[in-house]
Amino acid sequence: MRNSEMEMKVRGRLVKFPVVDGLSPLEMGNLIGQVEEKMRRIEEKTDTPDTSKLAMLAAFEFAVELYNLRQKSESDHEAESRKIDDMAARLEKVLTGG
Repeated sequence: MRNSEMEMKVRGRLVKFPVVDGLSPLEMGNLIGQVEEKMRRIEEKTDTPDTSKLAMLAAFEFAVELYNLRQKSESDHEAESRKIDDMAARLEKVLTGG
């Protein structure tokens, strides 16, 4: 195993994961554990023992979560921009005596 990989068991299989810069082994293990937990929940819900299918469904669920977070972040950013524009307009009005 190279230093740029981390081995962990997922669903009974030893898997080599690429090390992510900035993440400690503990954080990597936490993320891998989240993947395994999501796969377990999907298996319970769908009664699908196929590991490949479970991995794809877990990846899809994570992608949906990421999409929703990005949408929320964009909405929050737009709302903050509107507030800043409004405050700047009010401040300019006060400063110009209008």
